[in-house]
Amino acid sequence: MRLFAVILLVAVGEIGISHLAAQGTTAAILGTVTDASGAAIAGATVRVNNTGTGQVQSAITDTAGRFNAPNLSVGEYEVRASREGFSSVLRSGITLTVGSQNVVNFVLAVGTAQQTITVQGDVTQVETTNSTVGALIDQVQMRELPLNGRDVESLIQLSPGVQNYYAGSAAIGTGTGANMREGRDPSISVAGSRPEGVAYLLDDQNLKTFYNRGLGSITGTSLGVDAIGEFETLTNTYSAQFGGNGAVMNSVSKSGTNSFHGSVYEFLRNSDLDARNFFDGSSVPPFQQNQFGGSLGGPIRRDRTFFFGN
Repeated sequence: MRLFAVILLVAVGEIGISHLAAQGTTAAILGTVTDASGAAIAGATVRVNNTGTGQVQSAITDTAGRFNAPNLSVGEYEVRASREGFSSVLRSGITLTVGSQNVVNFVLAVGTAQQTITVQGDVTQVETTNSTVGALIDQVQMRELPLNGRDVESLIQLSPGVQNYYAGSAAIGTGTGANMREGRDPSISVAGSRPEGVAYLLDDQNLKTFYNRGLGSITGTSLGVDAIGEFETLTNTYSAQFGGNGAVMNSVSKSGTNSFHGSVYEFLRNSDLDARNFFDGSSVPPFQQNQFGGSLGGPIRRDRTFFFGN
């Protein structure tokens, strides 16, 4: 009975996190709606639809024809703009990443609202709304790059300016005490900053350790990649809302969608698969590492509530 209660508590926690993450301030779509002459169209309706979850957010253009749809979760979107007396325009294939602000502009032609013009993949993914310097690590990299230990922190080193260092590094001037008490040795420095200045966020929650450095709380438990949707390493001129005076790892967890999806995995490292090198002597030193698990996500109430567990 006690085991059942623990499983139920974990499941409810995963459901809540998934649902809240979908409402978090992670991305935005903004732009303008004009007619063929370039004049602003006020009062136009812009509907933003997440094609994975079916969730829809609407916005109305102001007198300058501008609209803004904030608080969007990471994923694939299609956006429709319509106004009485004009043909509707649908833009699809829009990808929102963590913290992004995509500009989607519409030009409506005179016609009826029943007429729809569809534009596929015509939205630039280049960030034009701020000067933040950073690097995005997406699902493709997480899935295909080899990772020792499946540790998401290893992927941070793909970002420019990130350097791995160990306790007692003369360059950083740290001692061994704090890192050893945390049960872990390696950490990172970004552009020469101290490790205490790097902020680690998951769904806007602080993940720093008890000693204010690295991921994993006091236990030093590594954050696996299989529950992370994607993350962005912000290294310069980022917003003060994140905190951290060295850099920011801003990550978002995976979420369920209207369709069930999941995975089962086994990652194996074994000395039987290794060739003997010059320094091994007569035999290869024994080594075995098995990492296995699975994940599952899907809908609880279609277009409204979802779950994901790992």
